[in-house]
Amino acid sequence: MEQNNQFNEIQFLRDNSDFSWNIIGNKGHLELSKKFGVNLGAVNRIVDESRILSFFPKLHKSKSTPLARIRNNRELLLFAQKYNIYKLQVREIYKLVKEWRRNIEINPKILLTDLQHDLIIGSTIGDANIRQRNRNCMFRVSHSQKQKKYVEWKFNILREFDNSTIKLNQKFINGRLINTFEFNIDTHYMFNYYRKLFYSLNGNKIVTKELLNQINPRSLAIWLCDDGSYCQKQKYIIFCTNSFNLEEHKLMKKYFENKWNLSPTIGFRDNKYYYLRFKKEDTAKLVEIVRPFVPKFMKYKIGEENE
Repeated sequence: MEQNNQFNEIQFLRDNSDFSWNIIGNKGHLELSKKFGVNLGAVNRIVDESRILSFFPKLHKSKSTPLARIRNNRELLLFAQKYNIYKLQVREIYKLVKEWRRNIEINPKILLTDLQHDLIIGSTIGDANIRQRNRNCMFRVSHSQKQKKYVEWKFNILREFDNSTIKLNQKFINGRLINTFEFNIDTHYMFNYYRKLFYSLNGNKIVTKELLNQINPRSLAIWLCDDGSYCQKQKYIIFCTNSFNLEEHKLMKKYFENKWNLSPTIGFRDNKYYYLRFKKEDTAKLVEIVRPFVPKFMKYKIGEENE
């Protein structure tokens, strides 16, 4: 009886003239469930089927279920380029999708553009964080009201992975109202790679040689935009790397020396926070390295006027 009810619900959604992939793209599954008066599981199934068939209208509907485990549309097209989904059996698709997800978890650059990868690297060593959610992880970005354009820039680079929006978050800290803009990219197996790269087993963010070796001029620029502060009077840059310990700062200092021929000083303040300070000459070198990759509205981070 329950199976018949679920079938009728799904058939209702398929036949309803107001229901389309365009509607799904603008509304959450829960909202659709309430609108049509059917259970959420039925909505999830027809949403998945509609998404798959919107790309492959001649594909047998039974194949939409395993293919729906591929979360991103560009990722779905990449998978279809690699495998002939029209000829594969449903059981074969299940197996290949499982292998596909596992490979992306090992090497997300199979899916990500270089810009997207650099953004995640530069942001996560900076202010962003990656949270464990059951099996997979999510990516979260939050910046001050002053940096709203910076949040929008990051969101536009990653927006294909989520239908969410940028949100204003307001909270009181020490009696002051603090406004921040933030977005979350929902759970995806590709973020599992970055979670392992950036976090210890107990959930603390860490710095390792493996991580530092992945930083290039563009991800360094994003790191600077997150954590950097430019002193106009004395012409130096500080990286506010407060969450990392002394040994990690020694590792970062060695990295800058070996990779970029820069020698930052490790500072200590408030009897608990370490940071990196680049002398005037090294600051000038650092600015030349990152300038091509600093967004025009973040130029103040390198001592220049925003465009």
